[in-house]
Amino acid sequence: MNVFEHLQLSMAKRQLRARRAEFYFDLAMSLEDRVPLFSTFKKYEKRARKRDRGMALLYRHILRNAINGSLATALEGVAPTSELMMLDAAQTAGDASVAEGLRFLSGTVEKTERMTAAIKGAVMYPLFLIALFYAILLGFSFYAIPVLESIMPVSEWPASGKALAAVANGVRHYGLMMIGTNVILFIAFMYSLAHWAGPSRRPFDKRLPYSVYRDYSGAMLIVSLASLMRSGISLRSSLEQAVRYSTPWMRWHVRSILRGISSANAENFGAAFGTGVLNQDLEDRIMDASERRDPVEAFVKIGTGSIDRIATSIEKSSARLNSVMLLLCGVALASMLLGFMATTQQLQSAVQKKTQQTSQRN
Repeated sequence: MNVFEHLQLSMAKRQLRARRAEFYFDLAMSLEDRVPLFSTFKKYEKRARKRDRGMALLYRHILRNAINGSLATALEGVAPTSELMMLDAAQTAGDASVAEGLRFLSGTVEKTERMTAAIKGAVMYPLFLIALFYAILLGFSFYAIPVLESIMPVSEWPASGKALAAVANGVRHYGLMMIGTNVILFIAFMYSLAHWAGPSRRPFDKRLPYSVYRDYSGAMLIVSLASLMRSGISLRSSLEQAVRYSTPWMRWHVRSILRGISSANAENFGAAFGTGVLNQDLEDRIMDASERRDPVEAFVKIGTGSIDRIATSIEKSSARLNSVMLLLCGVALASMLLGFMATTQQLQSAVQKKTQQTSQRN
C-alpha cells in the first residue's frame, strides 16, 4: 500500500467513525436477517469500489481482519476502545448477541456523541477566548503602547498605565517564550488526562477541567461494563477485560476496583467503585445497586440509563468552565483598557497643559 492509499484509508476511517451509529445499526439489521457479516462487508466493499476508493480500501481492510480475527479486531481504528470491548464480548455469544450488541451500541453512540460534543465545547470555547485575548494583547504591545511611549515617558504614566507598559514590554521581549510555554502546558495537560494515574491525581479529578474527563470516562466505563454483563459476563471478568482496552489512568482505577472486589472485607461490589473514577451521584447509584436483590440487573439498568444524566452533568461542568474563562478574560481585558484609557487621559492633560504654557509665553 503506497502513501496515497494510506492517506485514503485514514480519511475513510474518519468518515466511518463519524457515522458509526448508522453503521452499527445497519450491521445489526443484516445479522437479524441472518446475513453473515462477511457477506455484508463484501457487498459494502463492492459498492464502494464504484463510489469511493478510500472506503473500498477500508472495507477490504475490515474484511481481511474479520477473517483472521474478530469484529472488534476488524474495526480497530474506527471504533473507540470501549466499543471494541463491547463488540469483542458480544461476539463470543454468537450472531444473535452480536446483533443485539450492535443495536445497543448504535443507540449508545448517539448519546455519547452528545457528551463528546459537550467536551469539545468545553475545550474549544476557552481556547478561542485565550487566542482572542493574546491577539488583543499583541496589538496593545506592538502598536498602541509604543505610540504612547513615543509621546510621553513611562515614568510619567499613571500606575495602571505603568502596569500595562510592563506587560507590553514583557510580551515584546518574551512573547514567543510565553506562547511556547502555554503550548507546552496545554500539550502536557492533554497528555496527563489519560496518562497521569495514582492517588496524586484524585484531588484534581474533583475540580475543573479534570472533572469533565473523569465524568465522561467514568460513564463510558459503566456503560461498557453494563454491556458486557448483559452478555452474561461476570463483573470481575468484565473488569479484567476492561483493563486490556484502558488508558493508564483508567487502568489504575479498574485494578483498584478489582482489588476492592477481591478484598475479604468487601460486603458488596459497590464499595469497590469508590476509587474516584465516578462522580458522586453515579458512585451512589452503583452502591445502591449492589445492595439490591439482583445487583447485576440493577447495574445494567444504571449503565444503560445514565448516559443522558452524565451528558447533562458534563454540559453543566462545561458551562461553568466557560463562565470562569469568560470572567478571567473579561477582567484581564478590562484591566488593559483601564490602563490604556487612564494613560491617554493623562497624556491629553499633559498636552493641553503644555499648549497653555506655550500660548501664555507668546
